[in-house]
This record gives sequence, structure tokens and C-alpha cells, in this order.
Amino acid sequence: MDAKPTITEAITNFFSLVPLVLYTIVAIMLTVIAVFSVYDAGVLIGQLIGTQAVAVNIVSVINALLLTITLIVLFETVTVYFRTKHVEVRALLVAGLTGIVRHILVYNMTDVDPLTLLTTAILLAVLIGGIVLVKPEQLV
Repeated sequence: MDAKPTITEAITNFFSLVPLVLYTIVAIMLTVIAVFSVYDAGVLIGQLIGTQAVAVNIVSVINALLLTITLIVLFETVTVYFRTKHVEVRALLVAGLTGIVRHILVYNMTDVDPLTLLTTAILLAVLIGGIVLVKPEQLV
């Protein structure tokens, strides 16, 4: 005989679906943004071939590629969540490290105050330390 779920079970079931729905929406948005990011990187590489200011344009291409890598890592984090119902911390640390490197490349760090430089260096050290110390998680 099928037992009718209690109100507590029904509420719990509903709220357990909320993260799944939200992660699905985020996955769709990340897919769209990643496609545009790859297109943008392709356009920038095309512009790089036809211009004289190679050094300036290379930074733009690297920026676009690092943004694409960050989006891919975030998308992978979402897909791992779908498979395991668990968020992999190491992937988020790699995305953070990629974002910091992208930030350093885009914003010329020579004209930045020492406190910002120190904060950036500490953040880099924490992210690198986290990547080294956090063991890759085994999929079951």
C-alpha cells in the first residue's frame, strides 16, 4: 500500500528540487555565455592577425580565453553537481585562480597602490594553497 507523504516530506521534496532547478538555469546561462565568449575570442584572434598593435591585442585575446576557461570550469562544476549532488571545491578554487590571473593581466598592476598588490598576492597564495591542499574528490 502506498503511504501518502506527510506535509514535512512534501516540503522537503519540494525544497530539494529547488537547487536542481537553479543549477539547470545556471547551466543554460553558462552555456550561452561560453558560446559568446568563444566567439569573442575567435573575433579577437581574427583582429590580431590583421593589426599592427599585436602586444595590446594579445592581452585582449588572453583575457577572452581566460574568461572562457573560467566559464568552462564553472560549467563543469555544475555538471559535476548534477552527477554527484556535490560541489567540487577544487574546481571553484581553479576558477578563482583563473579569475585572479585574468584580473592581473587586464588591469595593469604597475599603477596600483601597495595594499591592493598585497591583497592580490595574499589571495593568490590562498587560492594556490587551497588547490594544493584540497585533494581531488573521487567520483563514486
